[in-house]
Amino acid sequence: MTKGASIISPEIHEILKGDHAEQEIRGLFDDMHPYDLFVLCEDLQDDEIAQCIKALGIPKGIELFQQFDDHRKEEIFDSFSKEWMADILKEMAADERADFVKFLPEEKLEQVLPLIARAERMDIKKLSEFKEGTAGSIMTTDYSSLPPDITVREALEQLKRQAFDSETIYYIYVVDSNRTLIGSTSLRNILVASSNSKIEDIMYKNVISTHVDEDSEMVAKKLSDYDFLAIPVVDNSNRLIGIVTVDDVVDVVIKESTEDIYKYGAAGEYIDYMRSNPFQMARQRVIWLILLIFVGFISAWVLQVNAFHIKAIVALSFFTPLLLGASGNAGTQASTVVVRGLATGNIQITDLLRVMRKEISVGIVVGAIMAMVVALRALWLDENPKVGITVGLAMIMTVTLATTLGAFLPILFKKLKFDPAIMSGPFITSIIDVVSLLIYFQIATLIFG
Repeated sequence: MTKGASIISPEIHEILKGDHAEQEIRGLFDDMHPYDLFVLCEDLQDDEIAQCIKALGIPKGIELFQQFDDHRKEEIFDSFSKEWMADILKEMAADERADFVKFLPEEKLEQVLPLIARAERMDIKKLSEFKEGTAGSIMTTDYSSLPPDITVREALEQLKRQAFDSETIYYIYVVDSNRTLIGSTSLRNILVASSNSKIEDIMYKNVISTHVDEDSEMVAKKLSDYDFLAIPVVDNSNRLIGIVTVDDVVDVVIKESTEDIYKYGAAGEYIDYMRSNPFQMARQRVIWLILLIFVGFISAWVLQVNAFHIKAIVALSFFTPLLLGASGNAGTQASTVVVRGLATGNIQITDLLRVMRKEISVGIVVGAIMAMVVALRALWLDENPKVGITVGLAMIMTVTLATTLGAFLPILFKKLKFDPAIMSGPFITSIIDVVSLLIYFQIATLIFG
């Protein structure tokens, strides 16, 4: 909570206890942005937030309610009467409402939905049925559309009526009598056009759209590539059924990035850090750590099998942590770059050979530089030049292999339809540890005999 929020929260507490709470809350909050209201109210009790929402009324109170995450919304929602619950569901933005109702218990929905108009009920049902992670799951049905055969003057009259319920009024989509998407225009084009011009004469016929089942990450990429504020969503018959706006895409990008970071750190699925207890967090993490232990058993076995080398040439053991750390770090660097490239579309599965060639080259260059440093250190520590040669060659080979594997494994996972982020830093490091030890002791065997 911000400093300003901490100062004003006690004042809100006192206002809510007074006889004129509604008027004073409206006077205090009336000119504030919904997010600023959220910052001031997020530390209040659920029933106090509900009081503020009711005092602000529609639409300001609904805008405040929508600022909270779905879990907190559900807790606040229980503080309202059934009538207010119905008003909130009726007035929420269509996409926000569809996400929220998924969190509500079935019995609560059965109580509230009959109080909502049939059109809203159908809209809730339709949007709730779309598969999670698709364009349909993040779209809104609150958009502006026009037929092609009306004049600009008539279009402006229609847009005035649509403006109250539209998520954005800047983009206007042109549809025929079957709701087929045939064109698009902008409010600016309409405003500067002649009053008698037909919409079909000022519309763009080459409309960039997205399919209702398209992955939400691809929708985000389209919005980014074309610098759109919104993109139309169509079904198999090219009928316009909704739009995805840039604010919804920002939420998707944040969510996907968070999930990828958790996977890449082998920390399990995302859970709310502040709401979860230590046992939940431990359960999330321990599964992956146990899997990594089993990979570590292989490393221990390699050391056990080659114990005679360590006993005979003690200096070799001094460089084992160094080699494992260097190769693990190199592999993590490569996998980080490739996973990010796959996520942004900069790297495609078909680029595998190019990526491999590039990472092999990088590995050789980086490995050679590091090899010179560790070889000199080995010679200073032990005058036997074979130790320096062994450590230097092992460094070149392990770093090169590490960068190659770090790039190859995420692309392989992508090819197999798995999330490449699963091939995380800890997994890459553990796999490379095993391979590096095998290479190190194989070189030692060849050189020392």
